Amino acid sequence: MYRGQNKPTNILSFPFNKFIKFNYKLLGDLVLCKKIIERESLTYKKTLESHWAHITIHGTLHLLGYDHKTKKEAYIMEKLEKQIMLSLKYKEPYFF
Repeated sequence: MYRGQNKPTNILSFPFNKFIKFNYKLLGDLVLCKKIIERESLTYKKTLESHWAHITIHGTLHLLGYDHKTKKEAYIMEKLEKQIMLSLKYKEPYFF
């Protein structure tokens, strides 16, 4: 169980938020579940590469302080994910 959730997930983000030598900042750690990401890519009819990119971007945004607990937060985070994905020449990650 993690963060009150007792279920598998595609990614977990663990922020670090401390400076180390020479002012390099470590954002934290991402733990990705290959099995879930592969299953989701089939379910959502996305290429595996595109879905890996999206989930990595999603987790990195969490490390940068973004969240999706409220509709407003989700809107902001999903908009950023879409912009980043499109800038990397991937398709939109969400289909509304």
